[in-house]
Amino acid sequence: MLYSFPRQFTTAVETIDSILSYAIYMRASDIHFDPQENDSCARLRIDGQVGHVGTVPKRLHEEIIARLKILSGVRTDIHAIPQDGRWTASIDDSSYQVRVSFMPTYHGENAVMRILPTRVSADVSFAKLGFTPEHVYSINNALRRTSGLILVTGPTGSGKTTTLHTCLSLKAREPLSIITLEDPVEYEIPTVRQIHIRHNYGVTFASGLRSALRQDPDVIMVGEIRDAETARVAVHTALTGHLVLSTLHTNSALEAIPRLIDMGIDHYLLASTLKCVIAQRLIRAVCHDCFSVGCQACRNTGYNGRYVMAEVCEIDAGMRSLITKKENISSYLAYARSQGFRPMDDDGYEKVQWGITTEEEITRILYE
Repeated sequence: MLYSFPRQFTTAVETIDSILSYAIYMRASDIHFDPQENDSCARLRIDGQVGHVGTVPKRLHEEIIARLKILSGVRTDIHAIPQDGRWTASIDDSSYQVRVSFMPTYHGENAVMRILPTRVSADVSFAKLGFTPEHVYSINNALRRTSGLILVTGPTGSGKTTTLHTCLSLKAREPLSIITLEDPVEYEIPTVRQIHIRHNYGVTFASGLRSALRQDPDVIMVGEIRDAETARVAVHTALTGHLVLSTLHTNSALEAIPRLIDMGIDHYLLASTLKCVIAQRLIRAVCHDCFSVGCQACRNTGYNGRYVMAEVCEIDAGMRSLITKKENISSYLAYARSQGFRPMDDDGYEKVQWGITTEEEITRILYE
C-alpha cells in the first residue's frame, strides 16, 4: 500500500517535522523508519494498515535516528540494544505524545514512533467510538456502580485503552478520587492521578495497586491484568468497595471468566466482583466520499476511519450463579443469549447492513 507524501526529504529535522505533521493530518497512529541495505523506508500505519510513504538515503536515516534519540531522551551512543523514549510535540496548536521504540536490525537501527494526543477529546463518547445504544446502556449501568470489576478485552491494537479512558473521563465528572496505573500513561485526564508503572524500579501493576489503596481512591484503573498476582489484587480491591477498571487479552467477553479462573481467582470471588465485560475490535469504516470505490480522501482504499465492533456482557444474578456453580463457557453463552446478549459478529454484520463497513472487513477482522 502506498501513502504518497507531498515533499522530498532533505535534513533530519525537516524530515521528522514534516512527516510527523503529515502523519497527524492523515490520522496515522505510527511512523516507521526501517533501514534497508542502501536506503531507508518510511511508512505510516493508518486505520490499522501499514503503507509506504517515502524513501530516504542511508546517511539521512542515521541522522534521523540520532535526532529522534535526542528528542526522546535516550542515549545516542547505544546502538546494539533496544531503547524506548518519548517527547511531547506541538503541532498546529495541539499537543501530542510521541513514544519512540529503537531496535537494532540487520541493516541498522530502526525507529517506530507511536503518536497519541495528550488528552482525550472533550467530546468523546461511546457512541462516537462505535458502540450501539444497547452497549452504551449496559456500560453506563456498570459505571454507576461504586464497587466491582469492569473489564475491556481484546487483542493488542483493538482500542481497549481508548474505551477505558472514555469510561474514566465520564467518572472524572463526578466528585470522586480516581487513580490510574498505566504502562505507559497514554492520555492525560484532568483531575485524575495517573501513575506510570516503572518496572526498572521494581514497581509492578500489583505493587502499584497495593500502594494506590492507601491513597483514598474510589475508582482505580489498572492498565492490564497480566498475571495472577495482579488479578488477585484487582479482585480483592473490587471486593473491598472500590470500582476497578482494567483490560485483559481474550477474544470474547465471556472468555474473561475462565481466563481469570485460570489465574487462580476463586469462582465465588469472581462472581461477587465481576460486573461487566466489554470485548472489542476496530473495523475500518466505509469512506463516505466514494462509498468504497476509492478516492483521494481514503487513499484509494475505500475506507476512512475506524469504529468499534463490540459485545458487552453485564454480569447479573443468573450469570453469577453459573460462575459460582463452575459451569463452562457454553453455559455462560447460552444464558447470556437468553438475556439478550449479542455476540461481536452480530454487531459487525449489523454495521454492514447500516453501510458503516463491508462484509469483507468484518470477515478480515474476525478470522485474521
